[in-house]
Amino acid sequence: MKEAQKIAASSNEFELISEGGIDERKRLSLTKALGVLKERLPDLGDSSAALQFRVYINDAGQILLDPVLTVPLREMWLYRNPVALAKVREGLAQAAEGESHDLGSFAKFADNVID
Repeated sequence: MKEAQKIAASSNEFELISEGGIDERKRLSLTKALGVLKERLPDLGDSSAALQFRVYINDAGQILLDPVLTVPLREMWLYRNPVALAKVREGLAQAAEGESHDLGSFAKFADNVID
């Protein structure tokens, strides 16, 4: 197991969403909490399938679930390159506004594909 990592909660204000018990397989349903999470973070969209949680516990035994999305290693370069990330975000914003331009077929570049 990893060495204990301590964090400070970004807020000490918590809202009760639901109560539930542990089932026979020692599971606790987060269905209601995930519904509220999606409402509060609409940008999450379909990313909830990739959602994971960091689990923290304090001296009082309170458990904090910190939702995180992981980034595949093959995409990490983009998040480490602020210029490229800004350009991708700009392009996505332009596409959302309908500011796209058809550049035609890119078939001539198909032979240059790297596996």
